[in-house]
Amino acid sequence: MRAVPNRNFTSAPFLGGTLLLLCALTFYYLAVLKIDYRKTVLLDLGPYPDAVEYFAQARSMLKDGWPSIQIGYDKLPSRYPFGYSVLMLPWLKILPEADSVLAPFRTNQTIGLLFLLAVFGFYTYLAMPLTGGFAALLLATLPGFFIFCRSSMSEISASALIVLSFTFAYLGLKEERRWKLYLSAIFLGLSLNVRMQSLFFAPLLLAMAFFPVKGSRLRWLLHCAALLLVFALAASPVLVINTVQFHSPFKTGYDFWVPGAWVPSGRAEHPFFALRYIPANAARLWSDFALRRTGYSTANMFGTGTYFVPALVLLICAGLFFIRMDRFVLCAFLSGLSCFAALLVYVVVDLRFYLPLFILSLAVAVLPVTWAAKNLLVRTRSIGALATLALFAAACLGYPSRSGYNHAKTGRFQVWDALQFSSLRRQSMRFIAQGRFIERFGGEPGIVLSEVDPVYLNALFPERMIAAPLDEKHHYRHSKLWRYDRPQALALINRGLHRALPIYALFTSMEEMTSQRLRLPTVPGYEWTLLKNSDPKAIVMKLTPAATGDNHDHNSSSCKGPFEPLPFAECFCWYRISE
Repeated sequence: MRAVPNRNFTSAPFLGGTLLLLCALTFYYLAVLKIDYRKTVLLDLGPYPDAVEYFAQARSMLKDGWPSIQIGYDKLPSRYPFGYSVLMLPWLKILPEADSVLAPFRTNQTIGLLFLLAVFGFYTYLAMPLTGGFAALLLATLPGFFIFCRSSMSEISASALIVLSFTFAYLGLKEERRWKLYLSAIFLGLSLNVRMQSLFFAPLLLAMAFFPVKGSRLRWLLHCAALLLVFALAASPVLVINTVQFHSPFKTGYDFWVPGAWVPSGRAEHPFFALRYIPANAARLWSDFALRRTGYSTANMFGTGTYFVPALVLLICAGLFFIRMDRFVLCAFLSGLSCFAALLVYVVVDLRFYLPLFILSLAVAVLPVTWAAKNLLVRTRSIGALATLALFAAACLGYPSRSGYNHAKTGRFQVWDALQFSSLRRQSMRFIAQGRFIERFGGEPGIVLSEVDPVYLNALFPERMIAAPLDEKHHYRHSKLWRYDRPQALALINRGLHRALPIYALFTSMEEMTSQRLRLPTVPGYEWTLLKNSDPKAIVMKLTPAATGDNHDHNSSSCKGPFEPLPFAECFCWYRISE
């Protein structure tokens, strides 16, 4: 019979762990939950195209029941899996329509909060509340954690599913409960619907093979096969959608949008994985540890650009001496090593892919901290305990560290920088422009050409208002299966004119309008007219008949060029994927 851990909720360890949890939650509130996103540039939903496509997929699932992005009238596949977008759906239903852009941020904020509570709850379940408090505080102050908890990216949701998988694998082997191993496989499979890189953690499934054999070998073999089947079923939604959209479960949106980036001319000159990528990835890790990083990273958009601090790495190294090898440790080690090795040979050098490893390593980092707390008053161990607690304090404070890029400052406290968040204290011009445009014209159907990302605009616009790029200079121009160029822009305008729809051009400032207006398509018999009383942050031009001057500013001039209007049926490109 399994022994039930003794949980005393009035003991000193529990009270100490609860106090540490409150410290973690207080910091999380101040650094993440308290952010007023309307006063930041984050409502742009950068970096492009990641965050925009996640949000657009969520909006399309809410409206159409299928993940897609929209450019013009075309409903197109995204580059990214839809799992994170599914997690946004509850917030999209809760938030008012005008605040729907906050759904990605609210989703990550919620996941991060539940993450902290789950960590403490897990250790409390194991009758280790003090360790749970240390782990919660280390997690809350891990730069990579709180930075992406206030982001519009999928890193936190993928990391949460992976950590849940490890948690139930540990409980399944420790308590000898197979259903917990199946639950572990489900969470790991679901994580593939958020980020495909989660497949690197697949060796964790070996936990079933290490489960104590009770009964016949055939039963053990059937359970191993069943675990793989459960994992495959949990991962199957993304495979099914890939099959429907790209005629293969192993093709993704990258094959549709940027095939030339990976396999130019049909030859793999830049494969996803190669040994020659190891020096660049290793140098990136070392630069962060040695506080020498100067380049820009995704984390700079949501914080200081720092993912971890050297003090935490030293704590993890110390924790390795406290690990006792068992079946779970072996599975976890093989899984983590598999992921680490795969990322070292991965073509993209970005530390955000290592975030699940950073978070999982906290389980090792808390081991020496717990030992130090218990041995602080033991004379023969007090020096080592004090040194360990000093490292813990440095890791929680994020000192020393480096903040910013190019002219980054060293010797920084990440906790202090997290509470400032000063670099983002400017509003999103793109969000303001689309909002004011909707206030003025959102009640009627129309077509909008803009330099602002069309996927972003279409995700926020009312259903009858659609957006498209000005010309071929946009984020989606590398696809070999879908094309939007000047002929397609003219065809889109012709379609709108045929339906008597107003055609607009939207700019975020007068300066942008002045520099970009020559990119607008030229339509014989029509001219682009600057509307009177345009908002300074939402400059609107309208396509009007050249013979009529009643509706336009006489100081504006028409944009003329060599392009003739083409028949719509000949030049407008509908979404079609061929094998």
